[in-house]
Amino acid sequence: MKQAASTADTTIILGTEYNEARALCAGLVEELDRSLAERSLELPSLPEVALKIRKALADENVSVAEISRLIGSDPALAARILKTSNSALFYRGSKPITSVHAAVSQLGHRMVRNVALSFAAQQVFIGYGSQQLRNYLTQIWQHSVHVAALAHMIARVRTKQNPDEAFLAGLLHEVGKLYILMRAKDKLDVLASENEFQAVLAAWHPRIGRAVSELWQLPADLAVAVGDHQSCKLDAPEPPTLTEIVAVANYLAEHNEEAVNDEQFFDRLPSLGSLAMDKATFDWLIRAGDVDIRLLMLAFGV
Repeated sequence: MKQAASTADTTIILGTEYNEARALCAGLVEELDRSLAERSLELPSLPEVALKIRKALADENVSVAEISRLIGSDPALAARILKTSNSALFYRGSKPITSVHAAVSQLGHRMVRNVALSFAAQQVFIGYGSQQLRNYLTQIWQHSVHVAALAHMIARVRTKQNPDEAFLAGLLHEVGKLYILMRAKDKLDVLASENEFQAVLAAWHPRIGRAVSELWQLPADLAVAVGDHQSCKLDAPEPPTLTEIVAVANYLAEHNEEAVNDEQFFDRLPSLGSLAMDKATFDWLIRAGDVDIRLLMLAFGV
């Protein structure tokens, strides 16, 4: 059955699908609001190997051999660690790294934690569901890897923040979208193409993402970056926080195609405050970094 909505000049025919989508969006918002208020997000548990690695890395004296042993217990994770250690963002050597031990030494403990956590999150959120859902989530992961790589580079060349922490914050800045999609996975046929659902994703993912980060017991400044990256100003203070680094990286990732193809884009950049850079640095970040980022996406399986 269809319902007519009239204006002075035109008549719009609204199908039952439209009404169903609006009702589903309203129900989803109520669920998200209640989950945040009651701190009752129904979050899948991280895989055991990721939890073991995180616990082991909490000990500053843990050996590379012990970390390598834990990683080696999961062949898929071991492959991810090896691919990441050989990506151009982290390795410029002439001979490929071929052992998990060498990969751990090359990446360092924090980056190993980051890769293991992101791998676990991918398994949690992409490991099931329809092909439509998997495609949706893959797009989010591609963007997240892009932001992570840019955040790592910005932190390294423009701040005193730890680049590995910036990488993880960038990698998880849209984890709230992954959660929302997981909750809506059985309704995607109706919701996916609706503007109202896209608005729910945009408006709610920062708060949900912060809650997820806190439930996973990630560092407080990382949870703040996930929660505030969308609302904070790009005009970063001195010194910049993790939040501003992720916000600027996210802005550049969202405008990457324009930045690559338009020579005048740099001149139209909004003020980045303490994260401002000269054109040579910007060109390196966008153009040289673009190749590194594509290789990193391959390493991350997206």
